[in-house]
Amino acid sequence: MATILTFSSLDEALRRIEDYAQHGIEPKSGAWSLYKTLQHGAQSIEFSLVGYPAHKSSLFKATAGKLALHIFLAKGSMSHDITMPIPEAPIINDDGDAMQGFMRLEEAVQKFWQHTGAYKDHFAYGKLTKSQYDKIQALHLANHLQEGFIL
Repeated sequence: MATILTFSSLDEALRRIEDYAQHGIEPKSGAWSLYKTLQHGAQSIEFSLVGYPAHKSSLFKATAGKLALHIFLAKGSMSHDITMPIPEAPIINDDGDAMQGFMRLEEAVQKFWQHTGAYKDHFAYGKLTKSQYDKIQALHLANHLQEGFIL
């Protein structure tokens, strides 16, 4: 059975992503580049602060969304289609410098930790606490790395 990659927090995710990048990280066939993956992760964190551009229905968020959130948090891992962009989010090019992607991710994490107001509802899970957002965003990054890259 394969080991599941997991991060306990966004801070751990940043440290581990930096380690992987320093040792070389190759995308699997058909997967996004490291640049696009890191930009996507940053985009998701940024939307937790300013609001997601589109949302699932309230019914979805209250049922399937909440169930998925609780399963992911309880398991300590996430599984989702890693080639699906955030609904109605600006398109991210596949080509770009991985260091730029990492710097944007790092900046998004810093803004997340410095944020003092309420967090915006997640497009699929609804209202989340800071702690839940920290964990689910970290699991989101781990899922992209595990499924999209040869580590």
